[in-house]
Amino acid sequence: MTSIDIYTVPRDQVDVEALSRQFVKYLQINAIDVQELSEHPQRRDAIIAELYARPETKPTFWPKDTVGADLPPEKYDEYLAQVDAAIEQLTPPNSLEDRVLRSHLASAAVMVVYQYKWAYPLRAHPDLRNQVFIRYNAILNDWIKNEFRVLYPKKTNGMVHNPATITPPTAVNPLSPPPTHHSGKPKAITDSEVEEYLKNPQTLLGKQFLHAPPVGVEQDYTGLWEADSYSVRMLDGRVDYEFLVRLEAFGVDLLPMGMGDMEFLLKHSTLVV
Repeated sequence: MTSIDIYTVPRDQVDVEALSRQFVKYLQINAIDVQELSEHPQRRDAIIAELYARPETKPTFWPKDTVGADLPPEKYDEYLAQVDAAIEQLTPPNSLEDRVLRSHLASAAVMVVYQYKWAYPLRAHPDLRNQVFIRYNAILNDWIKNEFRVLYPKKTNGMVHNPATITPPTAVNPLSPPPTHHSGKPKAITDSEVEEYLKNPQTLLGKQFLHAPPVGVEQDYTGLWEADSYSVRMLDGRVDYEFLVRLEAFGVDLLPMGMGDMEFLLKHSTLVV
């Protein structure tokens, strides 16, 4: 397996603003398409099933399935260029089929940007990695609270709802993702429990948490979140985890996060029971 060091980018070549907006571009496309498709759930689900029945379409958004794992860096640039060209042809969408395909492409592109433009390339620059994380969250939140709210005033109804992403069908995950509403009481998470969750990430699944960091913390978003799924693989002799997280504060579903991001969430969260 190729070392992830080949993806490292020199500090002076990191454009925080451009990378943040690349993230947001795909998330915005997906949020709008999913919102429009939510008006036609039965037709939407039928189109998704048809799309994933095609042998050339993988029912997943992971780069290892959509592009290939640990390829030369330029291959992921080529893939994103192809996605951008396809999205341009589908914009504006002329049918629900266009929206389903465009949403699928945008979701897959987000995962490529996350893994091969952010997580691996900025692994040696944690401060820049954090800057991108904070900046794209700020841009996305501003868009959700303004443009998205104008586009869908009836949907937001005075608050920003969580437009769910299209998720590939599995035996336990229906096409329409479960709601993130809760009715329980929060229970504080101890340091030992945080450590236990990180050692056994499967215990995160099926639980809901309420994130409420203290004043002054850079990642100051608040709200409900839950781990939808996680993947595990060996990288350079170590176990590497990646999570897909539903975070209500961001207004979109299934944001990719690493183990460090998950630890931060847990340390400033309570368990909703």
